[in-house]
Amino acid sequence: MSFRNALLACVCLAAFVPAVSASAEEGLKVKASDKAACMPDAIRLCRDAIPNVRNVLTCFSQKREKISARCNTVLASYGL
Repeated sequence: MSFRNALLACVCLAAFVPAVSASAEEGLKVKASDKAACMPDAIRLCRDAIPNVRNVLTCFSQKREKISARCNTVLASYGL
């Protein structure tokens, strides 16, 4: 494979990955009680990421030690 073809393949793959992530995010069902458990932490720690769920989860992963025990329990129940 030539360098040009490899570069083109990487660009196409990079364009495809966000679409897959976004569609997976749309399928994510979060219970209202779980949202209520983590909303105070989201507002306190990740205000700029709201309402994008993926951005809030990224923020939570960066600030895991500051998240409340209640929200950490919820995140763990989702395997996060």
